[in-house]
Amino acid sequence: MISMTVLEFEGKKPFVHSSSYVSNTALIIGDVRIKENASVWFYSVLRGDSNTIELGEYSSVLDGVLIKPDESACIIGKKVTIGKGSILEGAIIEEGSVIGAGSIILENARIGRGSFIAAGSLVPQYMIIPENSMVMGNPAKVVGEVKPQQRKYAEESWRKSLILKDLYKNIKY
Repeated sequence: MISMTVLEFEGKKPFVHSSSYVSNTALIIGDVRIKENASVWFYSVLRGDSNTIELGEYSSVLDGVLIKPDESACIIGKKVTIGKGSILEGAIIEEGSVIGAGSIILENARIGRGSFIAAGSLVPQYMIIPENSMVMGNPAKVVGEVKPQQRKYAEESWRKSLILKDLYKNIKY
């Protein structure tokens, strides 16, 4: 089996829980903690050389995501999906949130529990998103509350990644 690339940086070695999946093309550097049943997909980079990155239980970092905190740690709660091609700096993403594909979340932003950031949105530094908010735009604006179909999508998203990560863990290269 081809293994993931995990690099120690200045004495800080990433921790990946044995139940989690990290793609063989992902790069995990430094102070990174990947908790139970989380997944990091193809060509994603979690670069914890300046600050901590924590990926919560059942959360998923989809393909081509870059997470690189500087001023503040990047803390991703449980059951969060980070969409393809997104960029996160040092931000807090609370439980059950979805970050849509190609979104950018800048330093010291906070995404409230159960929020939905639409694809391509730019959340500026220090922006605080209340829980259950639907957010979109550049710069991002709260445009309403999360609707039942979006809540269902969020639930299906992390559950789908959970199933896929187990299938991928069993592939023999």
